[in-house]
Amino acid sequence: MRHIAAVTACACLAGACSPGLTHAPTAGETARAASAHSGQRQLGHLVQRPLPRTLYGVTADDVSDPWRLVIASRHLPKMPIIRLYLDVQQPPGYYTAAVAALRPVSYLMGELLDSSDETRISVAAYDRRVRSYLAAFGSKIDLWEIGNEVNGNWTGPYPAVQAKLSVAYRDVSALGRRTALTLYYNRGCGDGAAELDPIAFTRKYVPPEVRNGLTYVFLSYYEGNCKSIRPSATAWTAHFKALHALYPHARLGFGEIGMNNPVTSKTINTAKSMISYYYGLPIHLPYYAGGYFWWYYYEDCLPYATKPLWQALRRGFEDAAASQR
Repeated sequence: MRHIAAVTACACLAGACSPGLTHAPTAGETARAASAHSGQRQLGHLVQRPLPRTLYGVTADDVSDPWRLVIASRHLPKMPIIRLYLDVQQPPGYYTAAVAALRPVSYLMGELLDSSDETRISVAAYDRRVRSYLAAFGSKIDLWEIGNEVNGNWTGPYPAVQAKLSVAYRDVSALGRRTALTLYYNRGCGDGAAELDPIAFTRKYVPPEVRNGLTYVFLSYYEGNCKSIRPSATAWTAHFKALHALYPHARLGFGEIGMNNPVTSKTINTAKSMISYYYGLPIHLPYYAGGYFWWYYYEDCLPYATKPLWQALRRGFEDAAASQR
């Protein structure tokens, strides 16, 4: 629907990846996973570092020059959480250098499967993919996004989407790692029965085990795909409250905002307005986590010294901090 050109499944799906997890989670493992959001935990010799109450997020769909991301992180007013788009064409090793370089200067979120790639991978192949990334990075990734915009009508049959997010949740949570699920906000612009809203999709296709165990639940929202509707802080707060009733143990926020294409001279003012509005939303709920994760961060803001949207993004971080005081 947006962002990324269609791609084919990565080579590791053919069986070249490390096996990682090889058993279904026991009841004890599931219970322990449900408490993983409480902060730092010891897992053998691995330590999962705590995340801040407010996440200051950006999305990197390109890691070809990770040092651009590293240098920019050092010039932001808050330590960012960088959401790495993990391309289905690439094996985990493609991201090794980027993860090593970025971890000292940012928190990391791994987007295991973008919604634009949802129909291009089977449940079994996605299971292998998730386990291969867990084996490669484990606690080096602070948060694993198990499903992206899962209720979007371009993601394929909902039962298949349900199966994928469920197997990814079980793989990640069985190792005690944090999990995130991103839903597509479409109120006022959805396609009826062909595209369920976040609440309806959750009730029908997100199993109770997942609902009760997720660490984070995020909303993706693109004004340009929704009649340029800009919901008020009151409307967003009401929707997060409704989600909280369904995901009682998760922290809530925005998992993706942005535009359908990198910014141009004609669209930069719109982009600045979006960043200022969403990062600065005054949502005062004890379980609100921020997030935001501007999609074209790499293209729009880097190199930080020359790209015109950089200062808007930097101010967005400051606005996010001020709005949560």
